[in-house]
Amino acid sequence: MHSPDVVIAGAGITGLTCALELQECGLQVVVVERGSAGREASWAAAGMLAAHDPSNPRQLSPMADLSVALYPALLDRIETLTGLRVPFETHWTLEAAAGWRHHCAMLPALQGAGYRRLPETSVDPRKLVPALRAAATAAGVVVIENSPVRAAYQSGASINVRVPDGTIHAGTFLDCSGAWSAAVSPAKGQMLRVHAPGALASGTVGNVVIRTKGVYLVPRLDGSVVVGATVEDAQFDRSVYEPDLRHLRAEAADLLPALANAPELASWAGLRPDTPDHLPILGQTDARAFVAAGHFRNGILLAPATAHLMMQLMLGMETSVELTAFRPDRFDTVVS
Repeated sequence: MHSPDVVIAGAGITGLTCALELQECGLQVVVVERGSAGREASWAAAGMLAAHDPSNPRQLSPMADLSVALYPALLDRIETLTGLRVPFETHWTLEAAAGWRHHCAMLPALQGAGYRRLPETSVDPRKLVPALRAAATAAGVVVIENSPVRAAYQSGASINVRVPDGTIHAGTFLDCSGAWSAAVSPAKGQMLRVHAPGALASGTVGNVVIRTKGVYLVPRLDGSVVVGATVEDAQFDRSVYEPDLRHLRAEAADLLPALANAPELASWAGLRPDTPDHLPILGQTDARAFVAAGHFRNGILLAPATAHLMMQLMLGMETSVELTAFRPDRFDTVVS
C-alpha cells in the first residue's frame, strides 16, 4: 500500500482542507474515508461563516476571525487548481439586534424585534466540498473512499494505519473523522430546503442570512432557501421526521410568511461532531498522532484556520492562534 508522510482519517471539509494544506507544504498525504468523501456533516451543513454568532463559545473568536480572513485565499486556490469557482452565496446576516427597518414590510416578524446587520458570508458546502476534493487531488493528495480506519499504532519511526485493504505505513496520522473521533459525539440536525418565492429570491432578502435563536434561513444563488435546524441527541440516527420539519417551516414563516407554502425541494439530517464544551479538539495525541475534530456547528467556518493551525502544529511551528482551549487531553477526567 501507500507509504505517505501523513495519513488523514476523514474526507470531510476538515480532512480535505488539512490534506491540501499539508500537501502544498511538500508532504505526501493520503486521506482515508469510511464512506464517501464529503457526504457526512459537511454535506448536511448550511454553510454559514458565522464568526459573530453569539452562541459560539468566546474561546472560538480568534480562530473564527483567522478562518474568515483565510477563506478568500482558499477559494482562489481551489479555482487555480481546478478551474472551479466556489462563490460566496450571501454577504450579510441579520441577527437579533437593531437595524434594517426598511425591510420590515417583507419581514413583519422583525418589526420592533431589534436586528443587527453583520458582514458575514456563506458558502454552499455542496459546491465547496467536491471542488475542494478536486483541488486536493490536483495537488497530489490521494483520497481512498470506503476505507474506515480499523487501528492506528506506532511502530518504530512510523505509524501503521490499518484499513480494510491492508496497512498504510506513514510518518504521521491525523484524525479528522468528526463524530467518529474520540471524545466527540453526534448532534443530529434536521433541515430542509425550499423554493423561495420570486420576490424574495430576487430582492435584498435573497442575499441575506436571517438568524434567530430558533431558526436560520440561508439563501442560495439558485433561488432556494435552506431552513435549519434541529439540535438533537439521537446518536447516529439520520432519520427525518415530518413534525420536526413542520416546526422549522413554521419558525421560518414567522419571519417570512411567504415561505409558509413554499415548495419543499429536499430535507435531510446530518450529524454535527460535538464535544462537551462545544469547542473543537485540535492537537497532538501521541508521538506521531494528531487530531482535528469536534467542530460542532462551525466545521465549514473553521476549515481554513484548522488546516493552517494543524499544519503549523505538525511541522513544529508556532501557531497563529493559542490552542490551549482546544487541547485533546482536556476531557481526560470526563471520559476516564
